[in-house]
Amino acid sequence: MNHKQANRRFITVTVTSMAVFVGACLVLAWADEVSAVPSPILWIGSIIPVTALLTPVWAHWRYLNEIDEFLRSIQLKAIFGGLAVLLVLASSWGFVELYIDAPTISMFWLNPIYWIAYSVGAAYFSRSGGVEA
Repeated sequence: MNHKQANRRFITVTVTSMAVFVGACLVLAWADEVSAVPSPILWIGSIIPVTALLTPVWAHWRYLNEIDEFLRSIQLKAIFGGLAVLLVLASSWGFVELYIDAPTISMFWLNPIYWIAYSVGAAYFSRSGGVEA
């Protein structure tokens, strides 16, 4: 499979899963707010957004296996960069919360922070490697 097809499939799966994620979150928030369904059903319903969050990880794994070694090295650098940013931000904010009594930030934000940092890293490493992102 060529790089453009693999890239298109990865983006399509990711965008679709994020649409499912947002939709499921909105429905669950509405159902919780108006008490439309009992709590056990909300717990079961929370499986949908969690699955939607895991889907891009699976799609990325598949993408890594479909591209050549050079492009894979760019992706791995971006993944490592995203994880490094995430770990530094989470750890440093944890220390700020612990020692300075700063407000707590929800762990919900870890996923978007990783994907934003990964995306910036992928764009940077692609450009520095002479590859169109």
